[in-house]
Parts: sequence; C-alpha cells; structure tokens
Amino acid sequence: MDPQTTSSTSTPTTNTSGSNPVPSRASNVEPLVIQIVVRRDLFDKEKWGVGPLMAQAAHAATAVLHLTRGRQETIEYLADLRNMRKTPDLSTLEKLTAALSHAGPEPIPHHLWTEQPEDIPTCVALAPNRKEKPIRKALDKSSCRLWKSD
Repeated sequence: MDPQTTSSTSTPTTNTSGSNPVPSRASNVEPLVIQIVVRRDLFDKEKWGVGPLMAQAAHAATAVLHLTRGRQETIEYLADLRNMRKTPDLSTLEKLTAALSHAGPEPIPHHLWTEQPEDIPTCVALAPNRKEKPIRKALDKSSCRLWKSD
C-alpha cells in the first residue's frame, strides 16, 4: 500500500519521507509518544482476554507506524527506541476517530484497527506525536483515560 493511501478504516496521511537525519531533542521539547486507544468494553462486557486485546493494540500500532512511516515524527520516534489510554466502548472509539479526523485544518494521523473477519473496531493508534493540544483535546473530549487495571 502506498504510504499516502490508507484503508477505509483509517485517516488519510501524507508522505513527507526524506533522508533528513533525526534532529537532537532539546530538553524543553515534549518527547514523542504513541497512544493506543483500546475499547474497554471488549474486556469488561465481551470478556476478551488481555492477550487478544494486546494483539489488537499491536496490530493498530504496527498499522499506524507503517501508514505514517514517512513523517518526520515517526522517523524520529523509531530512531530513539530507549527513550495507553482506554475507551469504554465502540461509540466512544467512533467519537474519538471523528474528533481526530476533524481536529483542525489537517486530520491527526491515526489508524482505526478493525478485527477481521468479524469486522469489529477494537482500537485506535495515533501516529507518534508530542501530545499537542488538538490531540489532548480529542482524547479528553472522547472521554479516553489512561488504562489502569482495576
């Protein structure tokens, strides 16, 4: 798949690939993070195990990294390997996807992972980012919280 095109369950991304070296990170710059937003209801109500949910998160993370592999943020994120939020249910996941798609003049790069052949949307992976205000706003507006075991 061309990095500028995406599947029907993801947001279009742009390819800004180049061979620019990764800049050194200044101490006052937010570190890059990747957020994986997993449906909590699959664990609580549908009784999916932690293993299958983590597999969904891995699939979504791999997909968003592949789709955004040409973005400078992704290149920088992957170059520094040394240095999760939850969503309660499908409607919240869909609300988050819509918020990310309409967060500003450009959509926030992300990928909605849909388990096949069941066609069940399970989680959203956001491309590496510095937790910019539009991203924090979309996560907060969609009632996504850090995953904590209960």
